Amino acid sequence: MKAWGISAAALALACATGCRTVKEVMDDYEVAITTGDYAKPIAETSELAGESGDTQLLWQLLAGSAMYMADDKAGARQMFDAAEASFARNDTTSVFAQGAEGAFAMMTNDRVFSYDGGGQDRIFTCLYKSIDMMASGDVAGARVELNRASRYQANWLYDRRRDVDAAAKKMEADANAYAKREKAASQGNRSQHVAKAMRDSSFGASIRAKCNFDPATSGDLSILAPKDYMNVYATHLTGVFRWLNGDGDMNHLRDAAALAPGCAVAVRDYQEQARGGRPSNQVWIYVEDGLCPCREEWRLDLPLILIPYLNRYIMYAGMALPYLRYRTQGAISWSVQTPVGIVQMEQLANVDALMKTEYDVYMRGALAREITRVIVKASAQVALGVTAENVSDDYTKIALKASQIGAAAWAASVTAADMRCWTALPKTVKVARVDRPDNGHLEVVADAQRIQLDIPAGNAIVFIRKPGPSAMPVVKVATFR
Repeated sequence: MKAWGISAAALALACATGCRTVKEVMDDYEVAITTGDYAKPIAETSELAGESGDTQLLWQLLAGSAMYMADDKAGARQMFDAAEASFARNDTTSVFAQGAEGAFAMMTNDRVFSYDGGGQDRIFTCLYKSIDMMASGDVAGARVELNRASRYQANWLYDRRRDVDAAAKKMEADANAYAKREKAASQGNRSQHVAKAMRDSSFGASIRAKCNFDPATSGDLSILAPKDYMNVYATHLTGVFRWLNGDGDMNHLRDAAALAPGCAVAVRDYQEQARGGRPSNQVWIYVEDGLCPCREEWRLDLPLILIPYLNRYIMYAGMALPYLRYRTQGAISWSVQTPVGIVQMEQLANVDALMKTEYDVYMRGALAREITRVIVKASAQVALGVTAENVSDDYTKIALKASQIGAAAWAASVTAADMRCWTALPKTVKVARVDRPDNGHLEVVADAQRIQLDIPAGNAIVFIRKPGPSAMPVVKVATFR
């Protein structure tokens, strides 16, 4: 256990000397953007994004988001391009397959592996790049980014299956190696114990209550429907963009209408395009409202009844899982004031639900991994304890007891949930489509706040971002003549 002791000591020393944890940086980031201080987090997240490490991709995404909301188009594009390069490294090999530093890495926690984002991370990266390009008049560049977003949507299931399989293989390999070294439970027995824990009704009830996750069904890729993981915001925006530019594509607006049948704008757009209509002096307004769920840590003791060993030898048997903390809207009511009346904005995409799907898929593997870790670490403590009781030499007994305490201490020190996620994404996306007034003046009303828009002649797409009730809205306008 010496290597683990050194690692734990180094970690404790680093924290004691004043380094900021990932959680601390993310919490301060949330405070800044929900109050509209979009520039404040840029310096710290940009500095962290420039450092290599397991969380570099997350800092690239958070720095890019802050720059995007501060309307630093060049900086945001550079940071999102860097994030794309990080994504590309994971295209053919999962981060779990790439491994992590140190032996038995999977026996610690998921935080030792590089943050690889998720399906929505990559889709939104392309969306934000395309929006800034549209607003700058770079139609060709925007088209490329939207095409990439569509490709990543199409690959979503394949990528998730690859990650799940890679994580399972890594977990089995590291658990077997660690168990062999510590003379702990065999793989066959361990698999039975994991399955028993996953089926236990009391344990499952506690997981459902805290995490809103059902071990039996949640995150099962085989039963997910397209609406569970397809980003209709990306689909609809791509369809409108191609329609306005005469790209001759009907699939995206058709798919958007199917994914959001209750959204009158999406249905109308598809029907008009299907009839051969061409927009004239039309304005689409997209609102990215609020913030998506973030992850918090929940620590618990695995019920000892699930651990098939002599419990008196177990000094520590804890586990840690992430749960979702849902956050508030930027505004409760959204509408558009036009010369002919008020148009209520409709919900197009529920990003909370998309992120819940990403979380469920992750948790399906993470829960099994945490149970495996607990069982293997507990069995190592039992093996040392039993051996210590059955040796006559006092020095050997003391050494074994010390090793048992060390195994328990290491298990406690590395028990942690992976709370990394792109916390700057919106909670929901709303949409409205209105005629452009002759004077180009429109007013978007967010609760009591009024957002003035002056739209140039022609067709236009307006993007509004409001992450919190007290945050000033970010407005970007793209025109198509």
